[in-house]
This record gives sequence, structure tokens and C-alpha cells, in this order.
Amino acid sequence: MDMTEKTTLTEVVKERIKKYIIDNQLPPGAKLPTEKQLTEMLLVSRTVVRMALQSLQILGILRIRAGGGIFVDSPKLNPVLDHISVQWMRSREKLAELLATRKILELGAIEMAVQHRDLELIGQLDLWNDRMEQAIRQGKIPIEEDFEFHRALFKATGNQTYVELNEVIGDFFRRLRELFFDDIEKTYVSLNEHKQITEKIKKGDAEEAKAIMRRHLDQALEI
Repeated sequence: MDMTEKTTLTEVVKERIKKYIIDNQLPPGAKLPTEKQLTEMLLVSRTVVRMALQSLQILGILRIRAGGGIFVDSPKLNPVLDHISVQWMRSREKLAELLATRKILELGAIEMAVQHRDLELIGQLDLWNDRMEQAIRQGKIPIEEDFEFHRALFKATGNQTYVELNEVIGDFFRRLRELFFDDIEKTYVSLNEHKQITEKIKKGDAEEAKAIMRRHLDQALEI
């Protein structure tokens, strides 16, 4: 069997394992048959099964414990998008598309945060605004504080999938913040916009909050 055949067979086995999980309605944490049992069930070599399992683990679909078994895990976006982040950085066209996507996600987060209206979560925006202001007063560039403000906005949506998506793209944009925050004056402008956005969300004014966010991102996400 050459490598092409093995790769193709591995993909087939991956799909069959995923189908097994779906057909049996296995929840996260459920234990799958052993590697040996899967080999017998699927009528393929142990090497192919092992490759398929490792691939599914990378995707976050399975969690393999050495000597402890194979378990269903919750799918995660991070491992998938990590593989293509390098391509984003190398392609100006892809980067522009990602920036446009980021804007849509941020505006959607505002809409969802207003609808969800969890005052405790919204209060985290104030917390990070305060910490951002403290950093600026100390003459520091508040990259981490700015990052956490936007993370808190996504958490305020109450939508875990949305939060997870932001975790992936947010890590990518952490590096871009270093390019934007190249002087203290820009950070004051950004902080002021953060505060305005927060106040509009508290008042339930999603449209005005989104208008401010658009201006904020048009400056911060320029390439």
C-alpha cells in the first residue's frame, strides 16, 4: 500500500468513526471501542486506525488517554484554524478578508450582548476599560488590556461557540495590535471608543454601539 492509498483509507476510517459517534449519539466524555476493536470493526490495519484517531484528536473530536482509552471530545475551532493562520499572514488578500470578517463578528457580538443583557458579563467591559486606562497612565501600551476588552465583549453574548470563534481569531489579531498601538495617543482614542461602546451596550442601543465599533475597527484594523 503506497502513501496515497493509506491517506485515502485513513480519511475513510475517520469518516466511519465520526459516523459511529453520530449513529450511537455519543456525548462528550463517552468512551469509544479500543484501537484493537476498531481495527476489527473496520477491517483495516492498526496503523490506519491509529492515524485516523490521531487526526480526529487534532480536530478536537476525540481525546486519547495513554493507557486509558479513547473518548469523545467537544470539537474545537482552534486546532483547525491554527493550520491556516500562517497563510493569512502571508496573503494580503486573505488578510483583508479576515479583517472584514472580524468586523462582522464584532458587530454581531454587540447585537447579541444587547439581546443577552447579562449585566455581570457586560460589567467586565468596564473592568478592562479601567485596566486599560491604568496601563496608559503608567506609560504602557495596553495591548493585553485591549485584547481582553474584545474578549469580554464576545463573552457577553452568552454564546459559547461565538466565544470560541473569537478565541481563535483573537489570538491572530493580538499580533496586529502590536502594529496599531505604536504610540500612546492612539491608545487614548481606542480607550475612549471602548467606553462609548460599553455605555451604549448598557443602554441597549445596539445600533449606536455598532456605529462606534465600525469607526473603531476602521482605524484599528487598517492594513
